[in-house]
Amino acid sequence: PIPCVPWQSQTLAVTQLEIKMATKGFEGSIGNTPLIRIESLSRATGCNILAKAEFMNPGGSVKDRAALYIVREAEESGKLLPGGTLVEGTAGNTGIGLGLIAASRGYKCIFTLPNDMSSEKIEMLRTFGAEVILVPQTSFSDPNHYFHVAERTAGSLPNAVFTNQFENMANF
Repeated sequence: PIPCVPWQSQTLAVTQLEIKMATKGFEGSIGNTPLIRIESLSRATGCNILAKAEFMNPGGSVKDRAALYIVREAEESGKLLPGGTLVEGTAGNTGIGLGLIAASRGYKCIFTLPNDMSSEKIEMLRTFGAEVILVPQTSFSDPNHYFHVAERTAGSLPNAVFTNQFENMANF
């Protein structure tokens, strides 16, 4: 064992295996979720039926993985530079994933959302340091739809990237 670490008046020994199994930083935990064998289906089919526990990603969904790929692609292509801003129109889990990645990599984040989003989701995004712009719920064809507001916002800021989750190939 490695030297013990005090924690809540107990001593925990960390083994070499546990250190090797530890994820490499926050982003190392994304997608590194367990496979769970579904016993009933495995017995019924005679095959191992496994489910990937994506709900165990840091943001609670498979969209954390998509957010990481979107940000990596923007960095690798040179669109996103250090100190840059991610801008997205979101009403769901991709925004949470992007907010977490932005916070972990030191980017600013601006999200446009319909104004009927839950206060919990809005506060969660703000907790990650994101600026949240609420817009009236409109049809997609309306120029004030949250998607279009995000696109315009990104275009008006220096060193900002419209992550465009709906058409971004890194999200597929």
